[in-house]
Amino acid sequence: MMRMASTDASSGHPRAWLFQWGGWLAYGLVSTLGALPYRHAWPVVLYFAGTTVAAFCASFVMRALCRRLIASALSWSKAIALILGCAYALGLLCSMAGAVVEVFAGHVGGAATGWRSVALAGFANAFSPAIMLVAWSALYLAVQHWQEVRLRERQLLLAESLARDAELKALRYQITPHFLFNTLNGISTLVGEGDARSARRMIALLASFLRSTLEPAHQGDVTIAQELAQVQQYIEIEQIRLGRRLVASMHCDHGARDALVPHLLLQPLVENAIRHGIAPSRRVGSLSLRVTCQGDTVEIAIHNSVDGQREGVPPSGGLGLANTTARLAARYRDTCRFSAHGDASCGWRVTIEIPRQTAIGVAA
Repeated sequence: MMRMASTDASSGHPRAWLFQWGGWLAYGLVSTLGALPYRHAWPVVLYFAGTTVAAFCASFVMRALCRRLIASALSWSKAIALILGCAYALGLLCSMAGAVVEVFAGHVGGAATGWRSVALAGFANAFSPAIMLVAWSALYLAVQHWQEVRLRERQLLLAESLARDAELKALRYQITPHFLFNTLNGISTLVGEGDARSARRMIALLASFLRSTLEPAHQGDVTIAQELAQVQQYIEIEQIRLGRRLVASMHCDHGARDALVPHLLLQPLVENAIRHGIAPSRRVGSLSLRVTCQGDTVEIAIHNSVDGQREGVPPSGGLGLANTTARLAARYRDTCRFSAHGDASCGWRVTIEIPRQTAIGVAA
């Protein structure tokens, strides 16, 4: 079925008009050059000039027909039949128009002989302009189809981009309420234990953390340096509650500091390491976060020395791991690697490998 969007390129675009004029002018010039070897070339030149001008005007009729066919529900076979029939009828008129110019402007014979020549030339030579009109119509339809395909591709890419952004935002919005709930529980515990000073300090850090996470500029990607700064704020909040039981260290290669990552990508992983590994254990736990740059790849490794499950702590739902997996898949598709597992030292290690991208959005 012929049903495409009516995005007519040749109706108003300057370049389309230029191609249309240029194409028919080239046809006229080639036809004229083909007539020069004749002994009496002038009447033949006049014939081709008249045919070309008439065919150029007829192309507007063919364009109107093609636009109607594009908007209609006709099958391709019926559309082709209509184009061929209309092209031949217009080709006949174009050939007669050229014969009129040849006979009357070239003064070939009398009026009676002239009209007979017009009729004979029109029927005998209609095939040539008809073929040109069919070719013009095929080119017009091909351009329209190409534009329709390009438009659909752009719409599909836009829809995929909007869907991915919506998915990333939805996943990100899971993090802040989850973190806020856990932190408020920690504040409540400190208040219950009578440690008002630590509770006030935790509230101040929480306010600073929320201010930085809720800034409009941080709804998408941030640099690793900004992400680590917020992770440091979260670790300070947890150190108020755990004290000396939590020993944390961070390292970041200089070449990786300006690389981009989804906002709040690392915080839930650090939160998992502390709350499900170090916090439930009675032993002192160490947390290390290392960011290294290896060519066009950034590797992020988070390791905590205590695996809560090996310490007899029941496993939790693991929102952090599930959320991170989904966000990485939505953001990087197949160009990233994510793993989370216990290691030989009875600790837990999370590793992320992502392409190094800078603020201009290309691999550095």
